[in-house]
Amino acid sequence: MFRAVADFFLRAQIQATKIMSLYVELSYLHGDDFSEFLRRYIRPLLIKGVPSVIQEIKEFYNQPAKVAQIEKQLLAYLESMDKEMTLSPEDDEEQDPTVYLWLNYFLAQHFKFKGDVKSALKYVDAAIAHTPTLLELYTLKGKIFSMAGDRKQCSVLHEEARNLDTADRAINAISAMQMLKAGDFEAGLKTMNIFVSDCGYDVNVHDNQTVWFELQSGNSLYNNQRYREALK
Repeated sequence: MFRAVADFFLRAQIQATKIMSLYVELSYLHGDDFSEFLRRYIRPLLIKGVPSVIQEIKEFYNQPAKVAQIEKQLLAYLESMDKEMTLSPEDDEEQDPTVYLWLNYFLAQHFKFKGDVKSALKYVDAAIAHTPTLLELYTLKGKIFSMAGDRKQCSVLHEEARNLDTADRAINAISAMQMLKAGDFEAGLKTMNIFVSDCGYDVNVHDNQTVWFELQSGNSLYNNQRYREALK
């Protein structure tokens, strides 16, 4: 059994090293070479459903030629998935439906990085229609609205995400923060107090001295011209 476990971790380490090597090479390649290595880098991570991959290549978004190649490749994958549920017309094996989900997620992120709100919303909505229970889709859509200047809708979408997993303290705090940024101090305070009250403590969030929350609360109250409370 020990040998089997050791072999498993060795294979995982070799695969991780290979992927990291491809990523490093992407930084120095251009043109067709970049496109080929991009395919070798993105494809296995897309199939595995690694949502962070699009964030990892964000550093290339200050290079228009590479951005165009990323977009071309992702759209080609989507076209093939729409037709045959494969990432390439040459593939014999159909992909799992989750690949379609993450592909739309990647495209929404891609257009968000480009500042194209309309296209970003198009693809995140397609992902939500495919899998409406994935909270990361709602937080992404909220960030897109925030980028467009709509803090209120951003807050609404983060609250939708929170309601999908009410046991998650992280999304609870993020939803509260977005409420404060939208100017709804009372809703933000109520949301942050959920876990405090559930734990049975006879205190509120202010007693816990959560620094980021106090700062955001002050900003929210100040923006609502409640200056005395903001100073507190």
